[in-house]
Amino acid sequence: MKTSFAIVLSPLEQPYEAAEMAQELLKQLARPFAINGEHITISATVGITLYPDDGQDVDNLLQQSEFAMIMAKSRNKNRYQFYIATIDTEIRQRKKLEMDLHLALEQSELSLRFQPQVNLNSSRIIGVETLLRWKHPDKGLISPDTFIPMAENSLDIIPIGDWVLESACNQLNVWRQSGYTELRMAVNLSAVQLQDKNIVERVEYLLNKYQIPANKLELEVTETSIMEDIEVSSAQLQRLKQAGVILALDDFGTGYSSLSYLKRFPFDKIKIDKSFVDGLPGSKENTVIVEAIIQLGKSFGLEVIAEGVETAAQESHLRQAGCLEGQGYFYGKPMLDDEFLDVLKNWDRHQ
Repeated sequence: MKTSFAIVLSPLEQPYEAAEMAQELLKQLARPFAINGEHITISATVGITLYPDDGQDVDNLLQQSEFAMIMAKSRNKNRYQFYIATIDTEIRQRKKLEMDLHLALEQSELSLRFQPQVNLNSSRIIGVETLLRWKHPDKGLISPDTFIPMAENSLDIIPIGDWVLESACNQLNVWRQSGYTELRMAVNLSAVQLQDKNIVERVEYLLNKYQIPANKLELEVTETSIMEDIEVSSAQLQRLKQAGVILALDDFGTGYSSLSYLKRFPFDKIKIDKSFVDGLPGSKENTVIVEAIIQLGKSFGLEVIAEGVETAAQESHLRQAGCLEGQGYFYGKPMLDDEFLDVLKNWDRHQ
């Protein structure tokens, strides 16, 4: 659920006082609180305008603060942004990009990349994650961190997400017909898709259409997507679990309520966020976090996969710590389908 409200702070002597107020507000909102035994958190973004520099009347000030808030949201959650004149230009550019994204699927500007997932004990490729890319005709490649939130806000994520899911199933079917019948395909579900009442039926339809065993399709969701509506998310995940697909909790360890989610939702796997893998094995802090997550996964009977593996030293440390799978540039960058097939064919020789 999303809501907006305005705060009038007066009097102010210096702009930094507004920044301090915004920072404290964000800090307090981010503190977890309990409802019915569940730990809930709130994220927020703050747009700041200053009278009289940014506007002379209420309507103008509110409009400018909304622009600033939009820019804060596009850059990161839990941050504040002062209004500056250049924001008008940035907002217009962003709106234009949103309009272009609306046509991107129709114009065949979207494509998929595939990144291998490797069993750390056998060193064999056992899965692949599907990653979405957008090549803008004028701006070139647009970062997923930029366009995916746009798609979610505009609800373009519904047709785009459906296209990704079907294209991934189709591609897995092609690889299975080439003899790679044990390969598992991982696809991300957005918050909007997870709340879609038809998602389970859609998944079952695609599994049947492309003759894919349910346990060869892995659906990844984040804590953020679950928090959109915990009750609906729980029901949807239970239904997907009954359909037989693999469920993975992505970006594990970056939220406040990870443990409660493991208790409540029917996940099969947790993915250690790449921010924790970075620096291994030298970073003592990350080492403690990663090993704790692995042990937590074992306690709940969950498989653990680490994202962002980039070195042999990281792989070795994760293997010794009991992590089952790895994914990252050490095994291969996100690649086109034919490139991935070449990797599959030559993997044993490469190893």
